Amino acid sequence: MAIKSPLQRLRAGETVIAVNLGGRNPDVMGVLSSAGAHIAFVDCERTGIGLDAATDLIRAAHVAGLSPVVRSWSRDPAVLVQYLDRQADGLVVPHIDTAQDAADVVEVVRYACGDKAAEKLVIVQIETAKAVANLGEIMTVPGVDALLIGPNDLAYSLIGKRGARTPEVLGVVHEVCRRLAAAGKPFGMPANWDQIDEFRASGATLLYFPIEWLLDRALRELSGRLGLR
Repeated sequence: MAIKSPLQRLRAGETVIAVNLGGRNPDVMGVLSSAGAHIAFVDCERTGIGLDAATDLIRAAHVAGLSPVVRSWSRDPAVLVQYLDRQADGLVVPHIDTAQDAADVVEVVRYACGDKAAEKLVIVQIETAKAVANLGEIMTVPGVDALLIGPNDLAYSLIGKRGARTPEVLGVVHEVCRRLAAAGKPFGMPANWDQIDEFRASGATLLYFPIEWLLDRALRELSGRLGLR
């Protein structure tokens, strides 16, 4: 039986684990793949990874059997095309505030990939109050495969404090989840160990998980087993 791609899993309503590599870490690909990750999240927005490093990570992910998906630092078509030309399996694009923003990304993928565009995973981030206001239009753009909610940046947009989990912020996040789930649109967000049940209850299927969360829990458990403090 052929292994499903992350895109196929999302379309089938199955959960996809995307691990943010946290930088230029090609040597972790093998263990992430064998341990059950689906996507190597190559973060060129928040980690400062350049094009050369991203290229190495894309290649290493393919060798390990992971799907490399790049989060770009820009929506500029010239930037997005470079990742696609280097055989990224998909893109995560930040700062999507309107349906036209999302449509522009889809068009770049079609331009760069031709007949293979349908195999590429297109994920747009919902992380501003403006994006929430335009959610109904954004989520219906043909070619957008999933939406990734950015609660930290959304909190900053709403109340000026990044990462805040106030009732207002949580209410907006829950409403976005409700609307996306009701529309049958694949979506996801970050969820740490304590938030997994909440993640699943929301209807999300794209789990964004930074590698440092994996390391933090593993080392704390190791220290506990050794009786260390």
